[in-house]
Amino acid sequence: MRLKKIKLAGFKSFVEPTSIPFPGEMTAVVGPNGCGKSNVIDAVRWVLGESSAKNLRGDAMTDVIFNGSSSRKPVGQCSVELIFDNSSGRISGEYANYNELSVKRLVTREAQSTYFLNGAKCRRRDVTDLFLGTGLGPRSYAIIEQGMISRLIESKPQELRVFIEEAAGISKYKERRRETENRIKHTQDNLERLTDVRDELGRQLEKLQRQAAAATKYKALRAQARDLKGQLAAIRFLKNSEHIDKLEQNKSGLTAEMDALIARQQGDEAGAMAYKEQQAELKQSIDDLQQSLFSTSTAITRLEQNALHAKQRVSQVEQEITRLAQQQSLLSTSLSEAQSSLSSSNAALVDIEPEIELKEAELYSVKERFEDGEQALRDFNARAREQESTYNQLKSKVQQCHSQIQSLMSVQLRTSQRISDIQQELAQTENEDYEEQSTLLDAQLEEAEINQSEQKDAIHDIEQDELLALNAVKQRVSELDSVKSRWQAIQSSYTALLALQSDASRQFVSGGGKGVDSKGDDSKDSHDSKEKIAETLWQSMTAPERLAPCIEVILNQFNQPLLANQNDISALYEESNALPNGVRIYTHQAFITHARTGTLAHAILEQKQTEKVPGFLNDIFLCETDSELFSTYTQKKLKDTDKSAISLTGLWCGTNWIVKPGDIEDGVLQRANKLSQLELELVELEQAKSVCADALEREEQNLNQVREAKQRLQSSIMESEGALQQLKNARSLIEMQQQQQQVRCKKLYDELSSQQELHKDEEAQLEQLSEDLAVHEAQLIESEDYMSGVVEKRELAERNLNELRGQVEMLTSTKHELALKKQQLDNHQQLYREQVTRNESQMGEYAETTARLNDELSKLTSPQERQHEELQHLLHTKSELEQSRSEALVRLEEVEQWLREAEKGQQSLAKDIQARQAHIESLNIEIEGFRVRANTVLEQLDESNQSLKALLAELPSDADEKIWQQELEKTQASLQRLGAVNLAAVEEFETQSQRKAHLDEQNNDLTDALETLQSAIRKIDKETRTRFSNTFEQVNEDLKTLFPKVFGGGSAYLALTDDDLLETGVTIMARPPGKKNSTIHLLSGGEKALTALSLVFAIFRLNPAPFCLLDEVDAPLDDANVGRFCNLVSEMSQTVQFIYITHNKIAMEMASHLTGVTMAEPGVSRMVAVDVDEAVAFAEA
Repeated sequence: MRLKKIKLAGFKSFVEPTSIPFPGEMTAVVGPNGCGKSNVIDAVRWVLGESSAKNLRGDAMTDVIFNGSSSRKPVGQCSVELIFDNSSGRISGEYANYNELSVKRLVTREAQSTYFLNGAKCRRRDVTDLFLGTGLGPRSYAIIEQGMISRLIESKPQELRVFIEEAAGISKYKERRRETENRIKHTQDNLERLTDVRDELGRQLEKLQRQAAAATKYKALRAQARDLKGQLAAIRFLKNSEHIDKLEQNKSGLTAEMDALIARQQGDEAGAMAYKEQQAELKQSIDDLQQSLFSTSTAITRLEQNALHAKQRVSQVEQEITRLAQQQSLLSTSLSEAQSSLSSSNAALVDIEPEIELKEAELYSVKERFEDGEQALRDFNARAREQESTYNQLKSKVQQCHSQIQSLMSVQLRTSQRISDIQQELAQTENEDYEEQSTLLDAQLEEAEINQSEQKDAIHDIEQDELLALNAVKQRVSELDSVKSRWQAIQSSYTALLALQSDASRQFVSGGGKGVDSKGDDSKDSHDSKEKIAETLWQSMTAPERLAPCIEVILNQFNQPLLANQNDISALYEESNALPNGVRIYTHQAFITHARTGTLAHAILEQKQTEKVPGFLNDIFLCETDSELFSTYTQKKLKDTDKSAISLTGLWCGTNWIVKPGDIEDGVLQRANKLSQLELELVELEQAKSVCADALEREEQNLNQVREAKQRLQSSIMESEGALQQLKNARSLIEMQQQQQQVRCKKLYDELSSQQELHKDEEAQLEQLSEDLAVHEAQLIESEDYMSGVVEKRELAERNLNELRGQVEMLTSTKHELALKKQQLDNHQQLYREQVTRNESQMGEYAETTARLNDELSKLTSPQERQHEELQHLLHTKSELEQSRSEALVRLEEVEQWLREAEKGQQSLAKDIQARQAHIESLNIEIEGFRVRANTVLEQLDESNQSLKALLAELPSDADEKIWQQELEKTQASLQRLGAVNLAAVEEFETQSQRKAHLDEQNNDLTDALETLQSAIRKIDKETRTRFSNTFEQVNEDLKTLFPKVFGGGSAYLALTDDDLLETGVTIMARPPGKKNSTIHLLSGGEKALTALSLVFAIFRLNPAPFCLLDEVDAPLDDANVGRFCNLVSEMSQTVQFIYITHNKIAMEMASHLTGVTMAEPGVSRMVAVDVDEAVAFAEA
């Protein structure tokens, strides 16, 4: 199997439909950076099912759609199609017979992704399942992109294990194991729930069994308690009635007394109204006086408040004038002090300026001497640095010679060791013999292929058997569904007719029958009495279908009469009191066994379907047609006998009356006949359902047996395929090892010769380096002596310079202090000047404020006399108003005293009236209480379907409530001792027992299924361990072989992190030639790349993927390693198709076909293909 071509349309930069063929085994994709080469790798990964946008170098899955460029618009969808050549039959299953296989993926802007296999729509899982075990997948070892080399070699142990599993072909086993574990989990959950239900059901059955034993005893005691309750209720009803009569007499006397008191109360109310009117007038007068008094008081308060405010303001102004005089005195003193300080500061400033000039002259002289010393020191330092540079150069040459000698000695040692290793490897390689192993594997391979062919023929036969069995099951299911559908339809009709028939049997209770004197009493008593004493008459009759219309008309006219269960008319009368009026009840004595000829009774008895009929049917003649009914003969006979006649159509007439039939199709007798027919059909369909279900069960058992046989055979085929593939891999491995042996021997001889020549060159270089070392050491000693003299002179110059630096720093500090002192004096002068100016300004402001306050003080003293006169007038007015209000209050008190005395008499009468009303209400409550008790007794009797009249008739005259209560309590105590009793316990016990048996059967089925699934898990685990172990060992051996080829020596191996082969991780240890690294993380980038390639190729040798994609994996390699990489790829291309992206010329030369990707138009990739062999032939021509 190999990749034939890729078709892209709208994918990333390939906006136009592009077809990229891969005719050779080694195709190189070349082109400038950014032209879209890596998009080819992304396209393959995307089609194989990649679901992570990050792994496709995007943020969302729709980023793979061409998003437009400067000259093109975005497209709405993209598609990529891979065309595989499957002529070798590498793909198994339903596509094994296809020589060419197409896998396509399409995505739209709405993120709707669709997959196709050979043009047919499929699921993503179908695509991934197709390539399981082949080494292909969106993240398999067959696709190695930029940066994936380092991720592979630095993978965690569990991540590296995935590559070994893919090579072993056990990824499909892991998927099956996961599905089986999910089924086991669901089965265990169902089993736990079923166990809980079974346990709970078992406890319920034990309880129901105990309850059923107590049910019989409970029913007897309950009947006894019901009788006692009814009699006790009758006794209480009589007692309550006597209390009600007595209380009604007391209530009448109290009502008469209360009426007299109410009349007296109404006469006293008229006098009280006159006092209330006088009270209202006085209150209004007092309110008016109070309002005037309030207005006067408000004016007085306002004048007093104004006078108080004026007095307070005068005090404030006088205080402010005093304060301003004190502030002016203080400012005058401060002004004198500031002027004195300003004079002192000017004198100090004149004294300090000559001292500053003297210090500046001394500082200038010292600085000149310091600069001369610095120049001398710089000259010494320059000569010292020059000599030190010479010394360091000589010392570096000596060290370099020592390092080169040590390095060359180490290289010479490795060369000697390599020569020895090559000689040993040559001896070992030439002694290996693969011929015997190859012959044995050929025989085993031939036997395995024959066995596999036989098993495929067998699976084809059993698939035909499975198809036949499946068709048989479908046919049985269809037959059973048809029978069930017919049964359901008839059952629905039967249920509907049965409901109508039941309604008809109860219709007379609600007064719905014609001629019933209904009183609206549709209580439960009537219905229960009907069920107890009788049944409808039509239920006791079996009439022929042809006579049913006649009987329906007659029974409807008689209001659906009843047939009593006893023949005593007097007892029947007492029991029928609870029934509505107008119901006709017959006894069995009203039935006859012989009838006169020509009557309806005679026609019914002739059919032999019943032995007796109601006697009133013997008074009705039967006519065949309506015309016969109205014939002269019939009418004459009716007049003579005073009877009636009825036709078969239901038309009924007498001498002076006639009854037309109603809808005879809805009659109870018609429905009864129809119900009988439907019952027979239901029984027949039940039998047919049972037969179909048994046949379906037999066919399903046959199908399960065929499928089990198929599953066993498929497992055997899978094992055979695995064994056959292992034999093929082993055969290929032997052939490859034979070829590698020859190539390896040739390389070893060439390498041995070059290593021996290299050893001679290294000895000559070592002698030359020893001579150079002696010369450089002599020059180094001379340079050290000269350096000592220069250092002493430089130290003397540094000491002199330090002394001058100290003098400069001291003079600079003194000068700085004097300058600061002069600056402080200048600042003080400025502050004193500002203070004098500020004090003079404030003196002027205080003088202006004092003048303004004196003016305000003179204005405040003038208006106070006028306000005093107005205040005296208002005080006199207030005194007169208070006198008038006091007189009105005295008069109001007198009126209110009279009113209180009148109201006191009214209150006394009201209390008497209320006392009698309360007494009457109390009597009403007592009467209502006794009446409620009596009604409660009646309701209790109604609920228990007992007649008060019957109970009073049966009750002894000396019946005592206490005795009856004691008997009832004894009976109820017996019931309570029984506890809660389930009357339906027996029926429930039978139902739950059947359910328990069904659940036990389900439990057994689930247990068997769980054991089957666990057995499948164990089988999968065993196969996984075996395959993983074998694959790991083979990959490890191949890695040990390939690593020295890639590196030209060294060693590498794989190691397991755990003993459990199902969970263990895989680590890789690599040691390039001449290195003893403790971890692979210490390798360089190129070494990591070569190590990863060694591992990938080792996996390929075990389970070669159809093709391998490499994306610039040679980028970190130098030319020597690129050559080794190219040789290895060229060797592997005999069994694996390689498609690689590269910028390296050596790798380009290796390819048999070059595919160039260009981007002449910005943002749009195009393809240019070149066949290298044809190009070389063309150039040579």
